[in-house]
Amino acid sequence: MRNILDVEQVRKRLEKGVILMEKRYGVVPVVTASDENYAPYLSVMIATALENCNKTRRIKFYVIDDGLSEYSKEGLEETVNKYSSNASIQFLTVEKDIYEDFLVSDHITTTAYLRISLPNLLAKEDYKKVLYLDSDVLVLDDIVKLYDEPLNGKTIGAIIDPGQVKALERLGIDSDDLYFNSGVMVIDIDQWNKKEITEKTIHYLSENGDRIIYHDQDALNAVLYEDWEQLHPKWNMQTSLIFERHPAPNEKYERQYKEGNEKPSIVHFTGHDKPWNTLKDHPYTNLYLKKLAHSTLTKVGEINE
Repeated sequence: MRNILDVEQVRKRLEKGVILMEKRYGVVPVVTASDENYAPYLSVMIATALENCNKTRRIKFYVIDDGLSEYSKEGLEETVNKYSSNASIQFLTVEKDIYEDFLVSDHITTTAYLRISLPNLLAKEDYKKVLYLDSDVLVLDDIVKLYDEPLNGKTIGAIIDPGQVKALERLGIDSDDLYFNSGVMVIDIDQWNKKEITEKTIHYLSENGDRIIYHDQDALNAVLYEDWEQLHPKWNMQTSLIFERHPAPNEKYERQYKEGNEKPSIVHFTGHDKPWNTLKDHPYTNLYLKKLAHSTLTKVGEINE
């Protein structure tokens, strides 16, 4: 005998299907990581992302929480609500013990390593892709366009790191592939987890500590070489790109570097020098400081102008 569904059962099934479709294709999940010190700068990233994004697409921020205070969490929630009625934020926790022994520096803490675990954290959410953004970026374009970039079968989409073009040799990788900056990534969740990228990256970090200079970024490049789609540099205009410190590896990149400098979509303040401390001659420092001054988490006297 056939099971006959009543109206309520049909409604529930339809709602479930809509939610799953929305998660997989409608919502734009944006993931980042922050500790308490970087909370004000994360607020700027969120604010500028929402200022410039497509308002018809729902944005959901996932923040990997590395010791954020309740004050900061409330401030970040306030930032989201201030700039969009079609966005939300959720805080995630990661088991940090596996990363505690890895290399850190004055501006790269254990927090940076936590992004390695993010695809595992979101596996049950049934997203097709996620967008990862570092907290020290200034967004000047619609991140939905970045999220919608085709990956053409690759596990991630990322942007070249101009100062590390030949770094794969240092990492023990025999490949002519380029090296990417891990501060902006579009990640295919399904492929990442199927290929066990998190586990392979942690293993590489554990076995190759003597090769590591650029923390988790080195390990991700060692694991994902030849498996990343090269996106336009305008989506991650690192400080070295803004100041044209390194020659382009080919004519295509020479043209794209110029396009990115003329109209960057995301400005990434890489390195130790930041707008809020010693980076005074950067062309986007003043704009950044204006945004920071309006952050819900910036206290009077905190900005070193």
